[in-house]
Amino acid sequence: MLVELPLVGKKFTWYKSDGSAKSRLNRFLVSMEWLQLWPMSKQYIQPREVSDYYAVVSKSWVKDWGPRPFKTIDAWLLESGFKDLVKSKWNNYEVQGNKMSRLKDKLKLLKGDLKEWNMCVFGNLEESKRRIVMEIEKLDVRDAECDLLEDENLRRLELLSQRKVVEKKLESLNRQKARSTWLKHGDSNSKFYHSMIRWRKLRNEVKGVEIDNQWCEEPESVRKEAKRVFEQRFMATIDHGVRLGHVDFKYLPEAVSLKMVNAFSELEVKAAIWLCEGSKSPGPDGFNFNFIKSNWETLKEEIMEVVYAFEEYGSFPKGCNASFIALIPKVMISSDRYL
Repeated sequence: MLVELPLVGKKFTWYKSDGSAKSRLNRFLVSMEWLQLWPMSKQYIQPREVSDYYAVVSKSWVKDWGPRPFKTIDAWLLESGFKDLVKSKWNNYEVQGNKMSRLKDKLKLLKGDLKEWNMCVFGNLEESKRRIVMEIEKLDVRDAECDLLEDENLRRLELLSQRKVVEKKLESLNRQKARSTWLKHGDSNSKFYHSMIRWRKLRNEVKGVEIDNQWCEEPESVRKEAKRVFEQRFMATIDHGVRLGHVDFKYLPEAVSLKMVNAFSELEVKAAIWLCEGSKSPGPDGFNFNFIKSNWETLKEEIMEVVYAFEEYGSFPKGCNASFIALIPKVMISSDRYL
């Protein structure tokens, strides 16, 4: 299976002299083995001089884009004692402010503790698997030379069990990285599975931006240009307030109106959360719904406070945690009172 490397810069590699035709004639097609060795490969179209063809060069550059955004890892949920860790940390946080800001601040503190735990305790799964396999190999070699002692046999059984657990975590992690729901658990040993993960990462990578007709790949310049574009796109200029005039609105019966303003119950909120796809994050803070579902008993009090605050104020105050702003419409949609 061959795939084309992502193209950076121009779209065409050949132009007819009079400009009446243009085409892509030159391109790099590589195998999945190539991508495994050079996963950041791209093809660059070079400036044209005498020829009517543009030269194409393949390069593999790794750019430092700074710290990666936080994302909860589903494999954490497979770690023994993880839920107890979250509960212990969460209940020990002391924060001030309104209901909205308390949830935001507690999630921020939890994010920092989970980063530290991931680095110091959860560790690098690939490295953990490598160490386990090497120790198993040593015991197998010893077993081939002479019979193992009883404690060595028990150790090998323990290592085999540990390897299965680590492989299960790796499969969960890789599937989450692929972000493809049709990649099923149990496919992790297939070549196609890993090829899709690498290809998706390469395809979705930010390769650079064009600034003043010049292609730029420097992270700092790309970040500044992205910030400028979004600020310009979303800048408020003129008040386009909607004027309804004399519109004759229909009215709901009083019984239906009263039902709609009743406080949401915990069961309604929980049902809305359980309807959401687990690996999706409701906001930019990186806590996905699998994490929320798994730790519902720990988080539910603060989450319900956010829901009640929305009902009280009719909107979210400034500084509210963005993750749960998206949760309110989901609750409203899933509730039978609005059907």
